Amino acid sequence: MARRLSVIRAAKLAGVTRAELQSRIKRGDLPSFDGMIGVEDLMVLYPATRLTDDRALERVEQIKADALGKDIAGRNLPEPRVLARRLSILGQQLTRARQQAEHYAGVLESLESRLRELEKSPNEDTRAVVQDIKLALQSALHHERVEGYASGANADGGVWMSVMAPQVRLVPDDHEFLVEGADTVLEAALRAGLSIAYGCSNGNCGECKARIVSGEVREVRPHDFVINELERDQGFALLCSVAPVTDLVIEVGVARSPDQIAVQSIDALVREIQRPGPHVMLLRVQTPRTRRLRFLGGQYARVIAEDGAVEAMLPLANCPCDDRNLVFHVAEDRDDPFAQYCFERMRKGDPVAIEAPFGDFVIGDEAERPLVFLACDTGFAPIKSLIEHMIALDRIQGMHLIWLATGTVGQYQGNLCRSWEDALDHFHYRPLRVNAASDPQNWSAVLTGSLARLDRPEARDYYIAGPGHFADLALEALRKLGVPPEQCRSQVIPPAG
Repeated sequence: MARRLSVIRAAKLAGVTRAELQSRIKRGDLPSFDGMIGVEDLMVLYPATRLTDDRALERVEQIKADALGKDIAGRNLPEPRVLARRLSILGQQLTRARQQAEHYAGVLESLESRLRELEKSPNEDTRAVVQDIKLALQSALHHERVEGYASGANADGGVWMSVMAPQVRLVPDDHEFLVEGADTVLEAALRAGLSIAYGCSNGNCGECKARIVSGEVREVRPHDFVINELERDQGFALLCSVAPVTDLVIEVGVARSPDQIAVQSIDALVREIQRPGPHVMLLRVQTPRTRRLRFLGGQYARVIAEDGAVEAMLPLANCPCDDRNLVFHVAEDRDDPFAQYCFERMRKGDPVAIEAPFGDFVIGDEAERPLVFLACDTGFAPIKSLIEHMIALDRIQGMHLIWLATGTVGQYQGNLCRSWEDALDHFHYRPLRVNAASDPQNWSAVLTGSLARLDRPEARDYYIAGPGHFADLALEALRKLGVPPEQCRSQVIPPAG
């Protein structure tokens, strides 16, 4: 029997994104059966598929690791008890497969014996039919044997991936992700960029309670929230406290739009202050372990400091998958009390209050066209959040970033953008620079010239973030290129209160 893989595992083996495989399936390039892909079909389309030393995949995983701000190298292997359980399950599957194979071998032997008897029939038509059946059987058996030899390594690789990383499917939205190492289901979902319901992530609030439709989990963390006996019998568990032993199907909703996530108020601390340039600051804020911020890429927050004396609306500049370590980009501005406080008085360990998330500058699940991001100065912050969210979701399918610098701020994270371009096959970065005091027509000419270099600009979706006049110029340039207004979204920096 031909081995079949889920889309997420097939993408891992081939070293491509799920978005690319799904696109090939829609175009009819890659056959699929009930959402599964045959190993042989995958090899035909991607003959360079490798099960180990997959450098393209490693580069993407490194980008994800950088986005999370954590070293994921230690998360590759599950803990011994889970690994032993999964090996036991695979052993049982192997035993059943062998028993089935022995049964089929007996059936074939009986069939061959019957055919040999029929070959002695005096009826010439009967003998001809028997010969046709024998030839068809021999051909099919030989073909299966050759395919088995050719794809044996890949089949083993699929089994190895089953041991290493259980697969979780969320219904009814049909999202899939792998759980690496000793991660809980909640941690793995967040790393995959999926915004499922949760609160404390520490087993106290019960917000992440969900029903395990199929598969086996084990509790890896104690929790205070009580799941009654009836709910346990129905399969309910806290996703922050359990890890998968087998592949899982879980009934839980995934937030697709901003209105599905409530505004949260969290007391946090300044964890780190970085100065990538003399006139810009990266403010890293850490929430308590029991209060993490749930948001979507591209949204923003109200940051309140000095006991409410100063505050600002700032875009979140990190991936939602790192829900505890929040990043904000602050440009120096002597007319802004919050910026003055940050550059002159803020210190590591200072308390800040966070109210978030706000805004609808997000990428919906329905987005299928290639993406173009237009940023001006610290408008890069929400764009960075969107890009990292797309990387975590494994939806990298044609992305262009055009970053316009107008003055002293500059492209302060240009190296990060170049690393994305180097690591991701379908990501392109183009830095632009204009004089902040120059004629707006000059800005428009620079933007229009850069956008005109895109192949079929009208067939893309655009996300624009920066000062209001920059957003207006970008939208006008896109209109002249024939881009429909519904394919453009913009976020003015700073966001409105």
